[in-house]
Formats: sequence, structure tokens, C-alpha cells
Amino acid sequence: MRKRSRLSKLRQDLVVEYMPLARMLARFFIKSRPAWQKAALLPDLESEGFLALTKAARTYDKTRLPYPKAYFARAVMNAMYKWIKRENRQPADWKISLDEASELLPLMESPDYLQMAIADLGEDAELATDRFQRGHTLRTIAADHQISLRLASVRSRALAKRLAEALEIRLPQPEPSGERPLRGSNRNSSSSGGASSRRNPKG
Repeated sequence: MRKRSRLSKLRQDLVVEYMPLARMLARFFIKSRPAWQKAALLPDLESEGFLALTKAARTYDKTRLPYPKAYFARAVMNAMYKWIKRENRQPADWKISLDEASELLPLMESPDYLQMAIADLGEDAELATDRFQRGHTLRTIAADHQISLRLASVRSRALAKRLAEALEIRLPQPEPSGERPLRGSNRNSSSSGGASSRRNPKG
């Protein structure tokens, strides 16, 4: 069997550059499916996308297509369509063209990532929608969901962390309260002062 040569550095860079595009297209393909299907399909779709990128990098000719984005998007979408048809035993034989890929890219590159991430939360999606999309206060969420204010706060923080991980963003670190360090510093200063007075008693 003939062994394929390794990709050149330029073609490897193209694959790495468009890996986020493959991830985004995978999520776009399954955005309307139930959460349990998303969890099951997403890894396989991403793998198909990465494999399609590698194949497309071998055949890409920059002299003919100076703007490769649509070329790689078409390769990824066709691979994902083919995989979905095969897994669902759909006999349709349809392929997306380069022109269609160019037209679809602006639509696919601006999805509502927050909504997609919230949809993956399952039973917690409704609370997350109220908190992070509708901007409801914790008091309103506690009343609407019939939970305590403390539980609404705890669940909101936990969901914010899950969404941040899904969206690959870093949450700002909470600033320390202005009162606690003062009380701690007073205790430290008083204890140190007391220790000093004990070590150096006044005559």
C-alpha cells in the first residue's frame, strides 16, 4: 500500500487555522437536535471535520483559490453531511458546491454561541436562559423557579462556570469584600499589637 507523504508546514498551518471552523460547523449542524443527541454526535462530527481538513489541505491549490476559507468549509460540510447520512441511513446523494459554501459561511460564522451552549445544559437550560439571556435577577429567578434565593445564587454561579467552560472564556475573579480584609487586618494588627505589648511591657 502506498504511503502518503506528510503535510508540508504550510499545509499543516492551514489545518490548524481552520480547526475552529470545523468545530463551529459541527455545532451548527446539530444546533436544532436534542441535548442528548448533541452530546453523542458532536465528537464524531468534529473528528470528521478534522479529517476533512487534512484531506483538503493535500489538494488545496492557492494559485487557483487564493482565499481558502470557502474551500475548507465546503470540504468539512460535505464530510459532515456524508457522515450524518451514513449514520442515519439516508440515501440522498447531495453535495454542497464551492459557491454555496461561500454564501453559507457568513451565516454559519455568526451563530448564537451562548444559546447553543445553554441548549446543552439540559434541565438547567431554562434557568440559564432566564439569568444570562433575559437578565432576570436572582430574586425573580428564585420566585419563578420556586427555589430559595441562596439556591438561585449557587445554581447561577455553577451554570456560569459551565457556560464559560463550554464557550472557552475566563470568568473574572470575584473581588474580595471590603469588610473582611479589614476585620482580618484589625484582628492581625490587634493581636500583633498585643503580642508586642506583651513582649515589651511598659515599665
